[in-house]
Amino acid sequence: MVSSESYLKNLQRFGIKPGLERIRAMMELAQNPHLTFPSILIGGTNGKGSTVSFLSTILQSSGLKVGVYTSPHLVTYRERFRINDALISQEKFDELLIWAKSLAEQVSNQTSYGEPTEFEVLTAIAFRYFADEKVDIAVVEVGLGGRWDATNILEPLVSVLTIVGLDHTDRLGPDHFTIAKDKLGIARPKRPLVTAEHKFGVLRLIEATCTELNSRLIHVGTDVTWRTHSSSEGGTEANFKTWLGNYEVKLGMLGTHQLPNFGCALAVVELLRGKGWEISDEAIIEGAQNAKCQGRLQLVRVGDLRILLDGAHNPSGASTLARALRTIFRFRKLMLVTGILRDKDAVGIVSKLVPLADKVFVTQPQTERALPAKTLAQICQPFGKEIVICETVEDALKLAMAETEQDDLICVTGSLYVIGEALALLEFSDN
Repeated sequence: MVSSESYLKNLQRFGIKPGLERIRAMMELAQNPHLTFPSILIGGTNGKGSTVSFLSTILQSSGLKVGVYTSPHLVTYRERFRINDALISQEKFDELLIWAKSLAEQVSNQTSYGEPTEFEVLTAIAFRYFADEKVDIAVVEVGLGGRWDATNILEPLVSVLTIVGLDHTDRLGPDHFTIAKDKLGIARPKRPLVTAEHKFGVLRLIEATCTELNSRLIHVGTDVTWRTHSSSEGGTEANFKTWLGNYEVKLGMLGTHQLPNFGCALAVVELLRGKGWEISDEAIIEGAQNAKCQGRLQLVRVGDLRILLDGAHNPSGASTLARALRTIFRFRKLMLVTGILRDKDAVGIVSKLVPLADKVFVTQPQTERALPAKTLAQICQPFGKEIVICETVEDALKLAMAETEQDDLICVTGSLYVIGEALALLEFSDN
């Protein structure tokens, strides 16, 4: 039996390697299971996970068998592989991991491509799983970038590029334009592309790319518009208008920043309907309400305490969280629990969130990539807030909970690793 944790963590030492040759070779050995089901491919810097959730929930509400592949996971690898909200079973995951390990070894030993990466092995598992289970459609989240991401061997019916932000600049490029070029690698000739991007230069690049590929471009903000009625801890009510109809919806996922994400999902639904897929208005309304995304403005209650979990791991995500804290949530005091990775813009993240806090509990997740809590405390110091240094996420969360009263709010953020550890402690994870 393969020890899944040890084998996959061992693969992490190979890091991220550009190129599709390894995943293509693995899929060819397996007779290309990824080409046996229709798919939607969703990329972007922020919002792609939420868009996946909205779209897959709508499709599931229409009675379809929907495969979902996302990354990263928060608590268990099994979170990455779902069919109609159900995680892959441990037995099936172990079985497919043995299969994928065999393929990876063949590629490593019989080609000059090198050892497949952790993400490539996981992607192979997803595609084989969806093929075995004969899903009606798969909704797949791009891991990193677009052009060289392992998911990009799919031939999607529709590609989605939510928005382009400055993240992973060491790998994708130093500016929005360069990053957008990489992410646009998921676009396909004569297949529609949906985007919520609004920055002028990046949008012109997207338009030029679609013209070159003879692909229809759907712009969320122009072809799909909305009018917001209300936004609170209970959800966001809005009217959406597309080229096919009007929809009164209530988004279960919190924050007005979810409006363009839902708009992307709705655009895909309208395109599928145009191709004969039977998706009812009722499924759209139901999907909007029932979609959920762990670690994205996720509000949980522990007794009388409210704990908000949001994996804002770049300045753009931190700005979105800060706006939600100012406009949606009501609290007497804000207790901020945060840990950030070394390769992230800690100053950019902290500058958006620490000024809103009454007290800051700095910590570090259990990964070599973590920024030491003491270093993070130094970055937070100039904002003049009371800072408590905690060795672990568990210590930080317990201290924050001990000092929090009924009208206060605890916000846990800075890294999805932190969110994962917090969810495991709070036992709100999907196991």
